[in-house]
Amino acid sequence: MNRKHLLPALLALCTAAALAAPQKIYFNQQGRPTGEPAAYAYIREYTPEGSHARVQDFYYPSRRKYSDPYRAPLSQIRQFVPKLDNGILVLWHLNGRKKMHAPYQNGKPDGEWTNWYNNGGKSAVMPYKNGLTEGTGARYYPNGRKESEIEFHADKANGKWKQWYPDGSPKSEVVMKNDEPAEMVSWDEKGRLTAELAFADKKRSGIMLEWHSNGAKKSESVYQDDELVSRTVWDENGLITEQY
Repeated sequence: MNRKHLLPALLALCTAAALAAPQKIYFNQQGRPTGEPAAYAYIREYTPEGSHARVQDFYYPSRRKYSDPYRAPLSQIRQFVPKLDNGILVLWHLNGRKKMHAPYQNGKPDGEWTNWYNNGGKSAVMPYKNGLTEGTGARYYPNGRKESEIEFHADKANGKWKQWYPDGSPKSEVVMKNDEPAEMVSWDEKGRLTAELAFADKKRSGIMLEWHSNGAKKSESVYQDDELVSRTVWDENGLITEQY
């Protein structure tokens, strides 16, 4: 090759190699981009392809994978958890167990998003349809028992919202209408009723109870339209100490 053509050819080759090499962004433990080596917790390697990029994230400095490879808009490249146009964002715990499975369609969450604890147990499930919550979502305790379950329709809580204690006993059951409670029943960890209420215009009507540690009733309060109608308080021996 003629020497006068050699230098431009080498420059072009170097430029092409540089463009093909993955670019890098470092994130700290809070998921913010950082240029401080002491704060590095994750590294993102990406290769631009027009308005998008081929991406994979890793833990730093171990380089264990934090994500499966995915394709993301360049406009999202500095977001720790980017929004995908289409596809599934899969994340992993440092110990190699799956952390998150998040499907996207047309730039919006679509399908069932699932999260797991690092022990492999499921931590949360949330259903989406065209970017809106639709279906039954749930959260779980690390011991595998269900912590809560809530129904969504049209991106709002509509239906029953149930909660449980870590041992599996019921904690509360609420009927939700457009993100607002309509009815509620709750229990303490020993299964004793603590509230039975109805709501209208955000005002509660019904009864609320408290209990002594020996199982005796401690107080009973009755409400109507958020106003206290009556209240009785007992000591541990069942004697009335206050009455309204």
